[in-house]
Amino acid sequence: MKKNNKVHSFMKLFIVFLLLTSIIFVILMLYDTKIFKTVVEISHIQSKSTANTIIDEAVQNTIKELNITSSDFFIEKQQYSTAVSVNTILINTFCSTVSMAITEGMEKIAEEHISIPIGVITGIEMFSNIGPSIPFYIKPMGIASVDYETSFSAEGINQINFKIWLNVCMDIRIVNPLRSETMSVSRKIMLVDTIINGTVPERYMTLGN
Repeated sequence: MKKNNKVHSFMKLFIVFLLLTSIIFVILMLYDTKIFKTVVEISHIQSKSTANTIIDEAVQNTIKELNITSSDFFIEKQQYSTAVSVNTILINTFCSTVSMAITEGMEKIAEEHISIPIGVITGIEMFSNIGPSIPFYIKPMGIASVDYETSFSAEGINQINFKIWLNVCMDIRIVNPLRSETMSVSRKIMLVDTIINGTVPERYMTLGN
């Protein structure tokens, strides 16, 4: 009798195990297709938002740390004519400082995770916070690349529109218990956008009507 009870109990446990295994398998199949793709798209948006916030904070904090303004990034000389050149020493220091600040900021959030409720995949706002959450971790991949570019364009008579902007690029890894992938984040941040006035000639001719 006792032996039969043990066999019966074992069969119950085995059936429960099979059911649980089947349910988990189905969930994983769904997770790997529609649910996973939807959650990944959402995680991309949230990860980029987080990265952009860190980039903006790094730039603002570096400006405060170095105590500079946009006019410090270029040198304007006026003798026979107006000449403009980039303050390369300052802007190279600025780029390296911003790069370190971004990398440090990303490393600080490496152990934090983004929680995305399953209800988000419905697309219905009232269900967006319902259900268990899927965790995603954001990890930096190497050091953030920060460089600068300049441009000159004519604006009226002897006026030049001078611009300097940062190009920020970095790779981040989105890690989930079942899968991970690398995503690139890039930003252009304007540092200088100004009009440089040159010497206006006494006579000039326009062709028109």
